[in-house]
Amino acid sequence: MKNWLKLVRAPFVSVTVGGITIGSLYPLWKDGIFHWGRFLLALVAGVLLHFATNVANDYFDYLSGTDRENRVAIPPFSGGSRVLLEGKISPGAALAAAILMTLVAAAIGLYLNYILPGNTLLYIGLIGVFLIYSYNGLLKLVRFYLGEIAIFLAWGPLMVEGSYFIQTGKLSKELLPISFMLGILTLLILFINEFADEEADRKTGRRMWIHLFGRKNSTYVHLILNIIAFGCLAYSILSGTAPVISALAFLALPLAYSAFLHAKRNVNEPHPKFLPAIIKTINTYNLSFLLLVVSILAASFIWKT
Repeated sequence: MKNWLKLVRAPFVSVTVGGITIGSLYPLWKDGIFHWGRFLLALVAGVLLHFATNVANDYFDYLSGTDRENRVAIPPFSGGSRVLLEGKISPGAALAAAILMTLVAAAIGLYLNYILPGNTLLYIGLIGVFLIYSYNGLLKLVRFYLGEIAIFLAWGPLMVEGSYFIQTGKLSKELLPISFMLGILTLLILFINEFADEEADRKTGRRMWIHLFGRKNSTYVHLILNIIAFGCLAYSILSGTAPVISALAFLALPLAYSAFLHAKRNVNEPHPKFLPAIIKTINTYNLSFLLLVVSILAASFIWKT
């Protein structure tokens, strides 16, 4: 079980829990709508699909030799889980597990699509699955500087809007800025991990933003993306499409800035010394999403603005 938990990289599932929870709770504040059953089904399907993605990514990196080439990996943050390389789980078993989890998630998605109007959820789900399996598998978007865009779309607009649709049977333009924020913060977790994977990715044909911008410039791209993410939150609050109390999430900004400063100062240092920048970037997402959840709940039941 320990090796399987490493393979699915369970700690990173917070980005899926965050996107689904925010998308599901938003209609509680906006329309007084929340269905526990639908939320739990969406959460189970999302987590299974996230685990399947991580396992499939390890499988494809094993085949391509990307993880084998990574001599400076910092599991579980970079270089994959390593359990396939170490022979603790066979590649065939990993692929079978990824397919099984995807099928279970698809079955849940099809049930939810059946009880909801039209086939909107089906289309959202198909696009999402296509993107995450094309990231390093079908189309290998990582070879064309498009991997980050796929992650942004899958864990941002598609996941958040899809969760909203599961609750309400409709989509919401008002929720898009918050979905962009969560998508960017998720993209940043991938982006910051690219520093440790840079050489191994280059040798095996992967082309990520770290290669496009270079190490030093990438630290500033990290800062700019954080500014855009929190700018989306500011827009939502000022336009009245997010509760005023959601400004609490700006408390995560110092953590994001600290991640940038640490990355800038240690951009060419050994990777263990760079590690705090990775951890702070992950925790920027976690703190932001938790504060948004608290804000939406408070605005729904206590401070209704």
